[in-house]
Formats: sequence, structure tokens, C-alpha cells
Amino acid sequence: MNSQQTPPHEYPFPAGVSDAPLTRRLRMRLWWAAASGNMRGSVLMGGAILIFGLMIACIKEIGSSLPLPQIIVIRQVFITLMLLPLFLPNLRTTLHTKHLGLQITRGLLSLMAMLCGFTAIIYIPLADATALGFSKVLFVTIAAVWILKEKVGPRRWLATFCGFLGVLIILAPGGAEPISVYYLLAVLGALFGAGINVTIRMLSSSERTETILLYQALVLFTALVIPTVMWWTPPTLEQWGLLVVIGVTGTAAQFLVTRAYQIGQASALAPLDFTRLLVAVVTGFAFFGEIPNWRTMLGAMIVVGATLYTIRRNSAPHFVKPDPP
Repeated sequence: MNSQQTPPHEYPFPAGVSDAPLTRRLRMRLWWAAASGNMRGSVLMGGAILIFGLMIACIKEIGSSLPLPQIIVIRQVFITLMLLPLFLPNLRTTLHTKHLGLQITRGLLSLMAMLCGFTAIIYIPLADATALGFSKVLFVTIAAVWILKEKVGPRRWLATFCGFLGVLIILAPGGAEPISVYYLLAVLGALFGAGINVTIRMLSSSERTETILLYQALVLFTALVIPTVMWWTPPTLEQWGLLVVIGVTGTAAQFLVTRAYQIGQASALAPLDFTRLLVAVVTGFAFFGEIPNWRTMLGAMIVVGATLYTIRRNSAPHFVKPDPP
């Protein structure tokens, strides 16, 4: 009998079979378990932003030929169908909420954010709509301090304002052309979006992710079912394909964002929204021929710097002093 024993961290594998994939998965699980809540929230938010960029491109493509309420309702139908496995097994538990008023408020905020934000996306360049949407970062950070009583350090404030400075460079305010109503809708969408983030944070301590998503679906259906029936336009086969993509990507992005804000602090995750600008620039150029000018490029560089710094701050461990006996 061979006296040499296998080390406790190594396991015998058949000849030609590598344990590298298992090791990588194990390392990723260990890293995820050891990461701070803000870091895990940052990773989830990054994935949501990439998926969200694809959804926005599809909405811009289809938005000029189908009514927006119809697009939102069909999108929500796909989201609800994909989440049925989460809803059905414990539907009574999922419907139970301790904050019905806040759930309805969150649903109405989502409705207004979609109507305002998607309308702006359809009618103005993606980079402009996305840049204006970044005003949500200031709204969220201020609300996190004022409503959620979160502590925001000077470095996070600096990262947030640097990112907003990049947005201002892109917009180049003070031009001779009048501001279109669609630009104002983009800002309103950002304000409602900030309200969504804050309400998710307020609900995260007592409400399940499935409950939050289900009540949003109920509010959207109730508010938009009549306009959708009145203005229904039969989609073509190609449009149905785009609607399917919108529904699938909307589900994934929404779930990741909800989980991110349940795990991390709103004030820590808000500056990460700036990466949506880079996604918008690439998407606008690739699909719609929108070429960003030098202001967009300069502002994007500042935004990237602020975002990378925020991720680094989120990955730092946070030590909490124990309460005195």
C-alpha cells in the first residue's frame, strides 16, 4: 500500500481530466463569499448595465413603429412569464408584504421612469439620453443621506461629482439651440429612477426580491392595460423578435439591479451607473450610426475614472466596531 497520501486540497481525477474548471469555480465561490456587500452589488450592477444596453437598443429600434405602452406591457408579460417559477410555488407568500403602500409607490415610480426615459431614448441620441439620465446619481446620493441615513464619505462624494462633471462636459450646456422636451423627459426619468433605487433599499430589509418584482408587474399591468388595448398595433415577425429580446434582457437586468441594491448601499452603487454611458456610445455607433464628438470622449474618460475608483472603494473591506457591553 502506498504510504503517500493525497493532500486534503487535492483529489484524484482520471487520466486526461483536469480539475482546473472545478478549481476556478471554487475560487470564484470563495471570492464571492468573502467579498463585501458593496463589491458583490457592484458586480451584479455591472452585469445588469451590459444587458440593459442591449434592451435599450431594441427599444430605440422598435419605438418609432409601436406605441410605448404596448412595448412596456409586452415586455412586462415576458418578465412575468420568465419569473413564474419564482412566483407560483409560494404565491401567497410572495404576495404577502408589510409595506403595500411602498410597493405600489415603487411600481408607480417604475412606470413613470419607463414612460419618460424610454420616450427620451426613442427620440434623442443614446449618448445624450444616457448622459442626462446620470443626474439620477446625484438624486440617489442625496436621498441615501437624507432618507436612508447612509453615511457617504468625501471620496464617494468626489467620485460622484467627478462623474457628473464628465456628463456636463458631454452635454456642453449653454448652447444656442433650445432644449427639446425629450431632454427634459430624460431628466424626469432619472428623478423617478432615483426613487426606484431608494424604495428598493427601503424594502430590502423585509421584502423578498420576488415580492418586489411581482408588485411592479401588477402596477404596470393595471396602469397600462387600457392604453395598450386602445392603441394596439399588430407587430410584425421582426418586431416580435425584438420584443422577445426586450423581455428577456429586461428580466435579467431588472433582477440583477434589484439584487444589487438589496446587497449593497445605494450611495455606493449609484456612481456605477456611469458605465452605461460607454455602453450607450458603443451601441449608438454600432446600431444607429451615432458618432460621439470629442466632448463625449473626454467626458467618458472622466466617467470611467470615477467608476473604476468607486469599484475599488467598494471592494475594500469594512470593519465595524463591536457594540460596547
